Parts: sequence; structure tokens; C-alpha cells
Amino acid sequence: MSVFWLVSYPKSGNTWLRALLTNYLCAPQEEASINALVGGPSIVRRDFFDDFMGIDSADLTPEELCAFLPRFHKLLANELPSRSFLKAHYAYSELADGTPIFPEAAAGGVIYILRNPLDVAVSYAHHVSVPLDRIIDWMDDPTAVAVGNSSGILPQLLGTWSDHVSGWVEQRRLSVHVVRYEDLLAAPAVAFGAVMRFIGLDVDAERLVRAVAHSTFERLRRQEAATGFREWPPMARSFFRAGNAGSWRSSLDGDQVRKLIAAHGAMMERFGYLAGVAATDLHV
Repeated sequence: MSVFWLVSYPKSGNTWLRALLTNYLCAPQEEASINALVGGPSIVRRDFFDDFMGIDSADLTPEELCAFLPRFHKLLANELPSRSFLKAHYAYSELADGTPIFPEAAAGGVIYILRNPLDVAVSYAHHVSVPLDRIIDWMDDPTAVAVGNSSGILPQLLGTWSDHVSGWVEQRRLSVHVVRYEDLLAAPAVAFGAVMRFIGLDVDAERLVRAVAHSTFERLRRQEAATGFREWPPMARSFFRAGNAGSWRSSLDGDQVRKLIAAHGAMMERFGYLAGVAATDLHV
């Protein structure tokens, strides 16, 4: 089985990683189209799921839908060509009988993209045009569901940000490679090269450099402005917004920073995110 799942909490860099993968695997001399990225979101489209499974998903609650996901993911993986990629935001979960929604037979591995929750909050608020305080509360809601940008998208159970991270990195059924968004920004060739080795590819230095150059946020934004992006949510001004780390410092007030740390401090410390928070950021 060589299907790799690209999993992340929303607004953590999943689409950017897909751009890097597309530009590396396809090796274009010019940047690949943002509307032809590998690992597209079709698996969470209701029409795709309904046609594939012969079920009307609109009649199901998010919990009921989960009961069909192990079989859906396994059947889907069997239909895909070698070394395919699929994007998902689902939290790791298991059914009452212990069956995981991503069974071992449905995946060759998981690439988990991780981002500082302080920046996630800011990016997500812009993405869905929701006040920051609501997003911060939502990130600590164990019942949180990503519902996409229309009724045509399947709900994806997320849980809290911390539970999402721990669920994926601590489960032992699937092989997981964790890549931090911040490391992709700071040393893209190193971080992305490690992703390539995880999926079993020898790294071609020239292709790697070209893929990184073709996937900069400046180029992605320029493409979106010129051609549009079919995954763009209509409530957002744009999909590719800033693409940086640390924007939370100019966007969150001290109370908001403290609230996020109170909810997610343990996981933030585990992955090095508390080290960048100073007393001045807390306005104390």
C-alpha cells in the first residue's frame, strides 16, 4: 500500500505541502498550477462519497458518518495508483469496536503537518471570516467539526487542537512523519527532503530546489490572483494570505495568547512553540 495521507489541523500548511509535492513529483520547468495539486479535497465532497459508497451522506450525523469511513478509505485506497496522496483534516479516531477510521490497509503512511496554534488561530479566523475569540474557543472544543465552505463538503471531526495533534502523533497503527510548518519556512529543502525520504523517494537536489522555488507563497498568491483557486472559500478574501510564522504577535492580544496557552501549553511546549513566547507577548 503506497497511499500517503496528508493530515493536519486546518490552516497548518497542508495545501502548501501539496504544492511542494506537485512541483517535485511532476518536475515542471514552470510552477505547477494551483488548480492541479496532488491530494485534492475530493474525498470530502459529498457527491464523491455518495456516488462511491451508494449512501446519502446528508442523512447522516458526523458521528454516523464516521462508521462508514474505514470502509470508504480502504476501498478508495485500493482504487488509487501507486504513491498517491490524499488530504484530510480528520482527528484520529476509532469506532466503538476499535476500528480506526484510517485502517492500516488504507495507508502506507501519514505526513502530519503541524503549526503553532497561535498562528493557526489568526489564519483560521481570516479563512472563515470569524472573530478570533470564537476561533480560539473553537480550537478548545472537543466537539469541533470542520464543515468546509459549503453543504457539499463532508463534516470532519476535529476535536481540540491539542487532541488533534496528540491523536495523530501518539497512535501506533500507522507510520507518521511530523513536519512543522515553521521548519518548512526556515529550511524548506531540509524539511521537505525529509518528507520525500519518508515516502520512499531518493532526493534529487536539483528538483528539490526547483520545487521549493516554484512553491513560494509569492508565486502561489500570484497564481491565485491571476487564475483563481478552486479550493478558495467564498467567505475569505484569498486562500494564500501571508504564509509566515509569528503573525500572531501583531494580531492577538495578551488575553488571547494566555487563553491559547492555557488550553494548549503542554502540546506547544512539546513541539517548541512556548520558547518563542515572551512576557511582553502576554502584556504582563
